[in-house]
Amino acid sequence: MTLSRSTIFLQKFVKERRTHYGLSKVSTVSDDELKSIVEEAVMHVPSPFNMQSGRAVILTGEASDKLWLNVVLPGYLKLVGGDENAINLNTTKITEYAAGYGTVMFFEDQAAIDSMAAKIPPMAQYFPSWSENSTGMLQFTIWTALASEGMGASLQHFGAYSEEISTNVLKEFNLPSTWKSTAMMPFGVATGGPGHASRPKTFEPIGERVRFIQ
Repeated sequence: MTLSRSTIFLQKFVKERRTHYGLSKVSTVSDDELKSIVEEAVMHVPSPFNMQSGRAVILTGEASDKLWLNVVLPGYLKLVGGDENAINLNTTKITEYAAGYGTVMFFEDQAAIDSMAAKIPPMAQYFPSWSENSTGMLQFTIWTALASEGMGASLQHFGAYSEEISTNVLKEFNLPSTWKSTAMMPFGVATGGPGHASRPKTFEPIGERVRFIQ
């Protein structure tokens, strides 16, 4: 059977996009190409009523290190308290994120969302949910694009865990107060296989997850 172009795309790029925790400070593309990848995704990933609320910040080098080691790490260790095991575990994990070439930070501009909701009052209550849909598409698009260039990445949500971390991220990088952190994506050439070796990726029966009705 000849595979359709969309099936080939899914198998080649979407299927091969995996979570990588072990990262190196190496990129397979130039910084200009990284910027182009993110700009194209932000430009063309859909948003409800074309409100264009998605925002992205690319950090590399010292800026990425500063995010993980100066902002996220101390902020998150406050959450885990004095548990020595939790401190050691999370310090190791966050240091791994800092070991990457860079980080893409994702935000949704609440000012853009509130402005659009005010224009369509009957639908105002749905815009936060639609905003989440849009940022998820943006994150997946950029993650898949990076994977197609031979880089590993993972998706982290420290801004959601801690209001302090979210606030300090905005302050550290001089970002607007209306930007809500939705995710952080450390990336770089992977130093090992995807995921956790002790937890191989498994799948629920596809017949229970997809239905075809005529």
